[in-house]
Amino acid sequence: MEAATFERSGLAAYAQSLREAARARSRVFWIVVGLTVLAALLRFATLGLQAYHHDEIVTASRVLRGSFWHAMDAVGFSESAPPLYYALAWFWTQLTGTGEVGLRSFSALAGVATVPVAFLLGRELRDRRAGIAAAALVAVNPMLLWYSQEARAYALLVLLCTLSLLYFVRALDGGRRRDFLLWGLASGLALATHYFALFPVAAEALWLLWRRGRGSLPGLGIVALFGLALAPLAIHQMSYGHAEWISNFTLGHRLWEMTAAFLTGEATDIIARPEQPALAFVPLALTLAALALLAFRGERDERRAAALPLGVAAAALGIPLLLAVVPGGKDFVLGRNLIAALVPLLTAVALAASLRRARRGGALLVGALAAYSLGFSIVASASPALHRPDWEAVAERIGEPQAPRAMVTWALGEASLRYYLSTGAIQVVPAEDHRWLVHEIDLISDGAAPPPPAQALGPAFRQTGMIDTGRLQVRRYAVAGPGLAPLRLRRLKDAELNFRSNGVLLDGIGPG
Repeated sequence: MEAATFERSGLAAYAQSLREAARARSRVFWIVVGLTVLAALLRFATLGLQAYHHDEIVTASRVLRGSFWHAMDAVGFSESAPPLYYALAWFWTQLTGTGEVGLRSFSALAGVATVPVAFLLGRELRDRRAGIAAAALVAVNPMLLWYSQEARAYALLVLLCTLSLLYFVRALDGGRRRDFLLWGLASGLALATHYFALFPVAAEALWLLWRRGRGSLPGLGIVALFGLALAPLAIHQMSYGHAEWISNFTLGHRLWEMTAAFLTGEATDIIARPEQPALAFVPLALTLAALALLAFRGERDERRAAALPLGVAAAALGIPLLLAVVPGGKDFVLGRNLIAALVPLLTAVALAASLRRARRGGALLVGALAAYSLGFSIVASASPALHRPDWEAVAERIGEPQAPRAMVTWALGEASLRYYLSTGAIQVVPAEDHRWLVHEIDLISDGAAPPPPAQALGPAFRQTGMIDTGRLQVRRYAVAGPGLAPLRLRRLKDAELNFRSNGVLLDGIGPG
């Protein structure tokens, strides 16, 4: 009896202490906690819902498949990014595995952690109201949500660049040695995550050197050490030309895609699908209206506060754009490469919520943008039409090969399909001097696609079925009886499958 009484008394005391601790916290603290929880729900609730896509397959099956040293070696020849994300992801997946939830959860945690950092940034620039607005916009932004569910380095890049910006603002304002050192560390780690961190970090470094002079040298020294350590790897990776494909698309088209993606995520240009620009019109109008309100109704100190994140965002966007257009420059302008500019832009927009001369109007604009982003994020998370292609479902439906077969589909879907089939399928190109014999041809299209012309298949093949896996559909052809027939590889590569480019996988086959 005494033990039970003591236990009840202990639980009551513990509950009372929790209540007192909760009361001791401010309302702002609990709002930020709520926004962080909301960010976690958005990111983790659907974390394993989508199949891996091409770049994620590279992370899961090429980089992280062996020992730590194998992973670091693979970064050197298969990636165009620095090693920090892959090193951390390797240790993370020793506990969680390389499945969709296990590997992506590292990015999801980085995305969630960015929310309270955004609050601190907004508060540092202006006040708690601006901090709450910044945290809200970051929590629900569709682009940040998408890459918080991607097994790549972008969510970690955003977190580290946001930390860099926070300590940049603090160092600029207070000039404490600790802030300079923390800025240097966050900036160096951002550089070790993605090379495009160089552009916002360079802007911050020059700003600090101009305003704080010699006081900024400790932080600048840390960044310089990271840069020197990474330079040989960057030069080596550039020799492979992994990112040269970007310039195959016009710069104007990519800039529009980036603008839309910053507001509505990759759902405006779902991989291999046409853009849906109408989805971005409302958030773009709200964003421009908030920035206009800040420019025309903001007081001098409010505009100066916004100038810091806007200046860093301008460097993160403008320097790569300048390099893309100058003669002899390199064009790597792509939405996800420039994602480090997104939180600074959102933070500048958030400052409109605390304008002294237009507080209600600014709050309404920022609130409407947050509400639209939240609604869109929920719809995008729940709608298969706005997801990555479901190669896992295709692999499950077409099953193991019963005879030599060819699978014709999107060139960037081949790696994902191979990963989920696990049958040793091989990729082939028309230039290879082999005569391939197959019993079956599966044409995998993005939605409904017309049947290929008869000369692309040859007279021996007849359609034997259709498989609908949602977005992806499979039109199956086979030779009558147990025989094999030649594969007309070049003609099949030109089949209309609603993708930008086709590739061919072969299963259970050898040259004829």
